[in-house]
Amino acid sequence: MTHTAYMLISLDRSTPAAVAGEVRKVGGVIAAHVTMGDFDVVAVVEQEHTKGFPGIAGQIQRIEGVTKVTTCVVVQP
Repeated sequence: MTHTAYMLISLDRSTPAAVAGEVRKVGGVIAAHVTMGDFDVVAVVEQEHTKGFPGIAGQIQRIEGVTKVTTCVVVQP
């Protein structure tokens, strides 16, 4: 069974489009969208096991300009 999570990404003053492009390169990320509001980028992530989500969040956190990653695991599609 595939599990899905939304990763809500906050940035410093970096360009959201450039960061979204880097996020799309991370394994497990199926989409990354620039947004307006409390978060600058939202990534859609899929994994076979939920235990893979923290590692992906860590990879995203290391992208230049990212200040915070909040993971929201989908519990009911």
